[in-house]
Amino acid sequence: MTSQYLKYKQQSVNSLTANEQLILLFEQASVNISKAISFTQKKDIVGAHESIIKTENIFYYLIDSLDMSFPISSNLLSLYNFIIDRLVQANIRKDSDILTEVQSLTHQLRDTWKEADLISRQGGT
Repeated sequence: MTSQYLKYKQQSVNSLTANEQLILLFEQASVNISKAISFTQKKDIVGAHESIIKTENIFYYLIDSLDMSFPISSNLLSLYNFIIDRLVQANIRKDSDILTEVQSLTHQLRDTWKEADLISRQGGT
C-alpha cells in the first residue's frame, strides 16, 4: 500500500465517532471470524489460528478501552472475556460451531452499538 493511502485510511478512522469506531471494530471481528470459519472448514490450521488471534486482539483492545466508571462496563468486561475464552476454545479445537456462536454474539454487539449510536444522534440517552 502506498503511504498516501495509509495516511488517508488513518485520517478516515480518526474522523469517526467513538460509536462508529466500536461498530467498525465489531465488523472487523466478524470478518475475521468468517475467515476463521472458512479456514477451519478447509483445514487451514495456520489461517484459522491467525484469524482467531486477530479477533481476540480486537476484544482485548475493547477490554482495554472500557471506562470502568460506568456500571455497564463490568458487564461488557465479562462478556468480552467470555468471547475471548470461546475464541481460545475454538482455536484449540478448530471448531467452526464455536466460531459461529461467537460471530452471532459479535453481530448482536455490533447491532446494539448501531442502535445506541442512532439514539445518541437523535438526542436520546
